[in-house]
Amino acid sequence: MSTYNERLQQLFDNKGVTPYYLSQATGVSQATISRLKGDKTAKPNIATNKKFANYFNVSAEWLLTGEGDMLASSDTNVMNDNTTYSVPLLPISAQGGSLNDFVVSVKNNECEKIISPIKGVDYAITVSGESMSPEYPSGSQVLIKKINERAFIDWGRVYVLDTCNGTVIKRLFPSDATGCVVCKSINPEYPSFEVSLEDVYGVYRVLMCMSMK
Repeated sequence: MSTYNERLQQLFDNKGVTPYYLSQATGVSQATISRLKGDKTAKPNIATNKKFANYFNVSAEWLLTGEGDMLASSDTNVMNDNTTYSVPLLPISAQGGSLNDFVVSVKNNECEKIISPIKGVDYAITVSGESMSPEYPSGSQVLIKKINERAFIDWGRVYVLDTCNGTVIKRLFPSDATGCVVCKSINPEYPSFEVSLEDVYGVYRVLMCMSMK
């Protein structure tokens, strides 16, 4: 699956516009636009993504997640203000306890619910620590969906790993060691490390980050 910056670059190429022109049309700063185009890990907030989707006349959900139809519906955008989804906010943090323990022992109807602007989300959890800042600041909430890590991992993307030592949010890369993955932080002050998939209860793809920035 393509990254956000690849989808955004595709729209730039199709329409033949420049960051300056898009900035003038949407009110989003050129610096923000250039960062979103150039950094494969960067994602915008909901309002910025919606401005881009409206300008390019594409589905806001497709632009943000790469899922669904690219073209916006003729009568409504997939992510209009009236389309929201309720998802359980698990009472743990990314960099905290085991997600599996709560999934097994806590029923969805016992969890606090938050509103998600996109569908297909399994859970929401809160980010803790600064290792993934500035894209995933401490205190922000990430919307996640479980994947089959044995079938396919989209290297370089951000995932939540539920491990025997707790839950972590990291960019994943292949390892030279069989059955392991390399976990990298966005914040360069934090070193990379390897995790054996045998010690992983589940891998969850991060679909979106919601923060109060």
